[in-house]
Amino acid sequence: MRKDHEGFNQALAEALELHKAYWSREDRSDDIVGYLALGPLAMACLAYDAGIPIEVESEYLPIRHLHRFWLGFDT
Repeated sequence: MRKDHEGFNQALAEALELHKAYWSREDRSDDIVGYLALGPLAMACLAYDAGIPIEVESEYLPIRHLHRFWLGFDT
């Protein structure tokens, strides 16, 4: 990671838009596999851990997963 906060958030937003476009097609919209954008989520977690603020909001990238509230941590 290059600590390019703006570039990372822009790429993350683009990845999430592509995910949404792919998984919202009529023949895929009911498939649970597309509920979360796992690849972008993994990259967002790494960026978050590296101190990059995640400024992108998406239904495919629940912020609680980045903050690890689901593990009982409150960071």
